[in-house]
Amino acid sequence: MEGVNDMVLESVEGSITFFYYEDLERAEEFYGGVMGFEKVIDVDFAKVFRISGDAHVGIVDGEKGSMRPTRDKPVMLTVIVDDIEAWHRHLVERGVEIDQPPREASYLRMKTLLFRDSEGYVVEILEFLTKPYGT
Repeated sequence: MEGVNDMVLESVEGSITFFYYEDLERAEEFYGGVMGFEKVIDVDFAKVFRISGDAHVGIVDGEKGSMRPTRDKPVMLTVIVDDIEAWHRHLVERGVEIDQPPREASYLRMKTLLFRDSEGYVVEILEFLTKPYGT
């Protein structure tokens, strides 16, 4: 298989993962107020929050966006951190119901914490105990 042109890869600046909501205001409070992410784009039907660097999560009004929210949420947002216990305390202090408290995975040196956002999307906080990539 032929590789991707380096110039194409070098042109990538970041990413935005978009989720679609019935109640955009509640989602905005969750990602801005509870999670503490910085809102960097704010238009009528969509908001984008910086998670870190050039990684973002976008929230969209399901009535106005190009897709519609569904009951099934087959997407999970994973936020990689270096202190999962601090995140656990932060979330509990803000009343977030935790589905899985921090625990070490059996298949990779990492700890994960799972909970749901305002409309049921799973959010994972992940701390690598030994990074499987980079330093």
